[in-house]
Amino acid sequence: MDFGKLNNIEHVNFTLPADHASNVTVLSNQKSNKAEVYVGCPIWSDKGWIGKIYPDDAQEKYFLRYYAQQFNCIELNATHYKIPSQNTIQRWKNMTVKNFKFCPKVPQVISHAKDITEMTALMTEFIDAVIYFDSSLGTTFMQLPQHFGANRLDELITFLCLIEKPIKLAVELRHESWFTNKEAFDELCHFLMEADHALVITDVAGRRDVLHQRLTNKTAFIRFGANDLHPSDYTRLEEWADRCTAWIESGLEELYFFIHTADQAVAPELANHFIHEFNKRNGIKLKPLNIKQESKQTDLFA
Repeated sequence: MDFGKLNNIEHVNFTLPADHASNVTVLSNQKSNKAEVYVGCPIWSDKGWIGKIYPDDAQEKYFLRYYAQQFNCIELNATHYKIPSQNTIQRWKNMTVKNFKFCPKVPQVISHAKDITEMTALMTEFIDAVIYFDSSLGTTFMQLPQHFGANRLDELITFLCLIEKPIKLAVELRHESWFTNKEAFDELCHFLMEADHALVITDVAGRRDVLHQRLTNKTAFIRFGANDLHPSDYTRLEEWADRCTAWIESGLEELYFFIHTADQAVAPELANHFIHEFNKRNGIKLKPLNIKQESKQTDLFA
């Protein structure tokens, strides 16, 4: 994730902001007995995982199979560039295990269109494709471009209202105006609450405004931008384990936590740290990754 990337992070305040006040209403202060928690990455094809979480002789055509034996979800960026065929989706499903989730990204031809309200037919085509994932379909997400500002609020709401087929959806906002125009942001959030859509939370060094900590339904969709095993990555993950546990105790039903870092080869270490810290705080007990060759923090921080 290049968005919000900084070369020097030494003066960044990575402390998580307080929850938005509306989270109490959204989560209804009722502990969920069936919270589902998913931890994953944006890709399955990193060759740096060979010999670490993939077999030493792993062939690229089987990478997804090995990935699904370690992680329980994938941020499916491939769909951002092309709507997959049913044959492709079936092939992907055949390589994964029970309860594995795909979180497809809405095609950029839709999300980056000059007028997204004109893209409803293509959005229907996209939904028709991804529902073929069936029980393997997680929350889809629509990443709006950085130039899509709060002045297009009506356009966004109209587009979302025109989606006729039910689908779990999370919306990612990037333009600064969403976080400076409180009235527009509140109106969008209230709409998302009514429509039962989620709002993506992005945690990156260079754009702390997108770390809004506002939930609009009982799904948290978090995109965590790490910094290649910098010491702050670990303290940030620990704070996220605290916050996610608190949300689950208040009624959160579904959590997606995606690890992004420039050197994706070290993502397994970061995922394992989050899983370890998360497991210490609650009784869900996520399965840790089996890492054969783990990077040593002491070497990296020397």
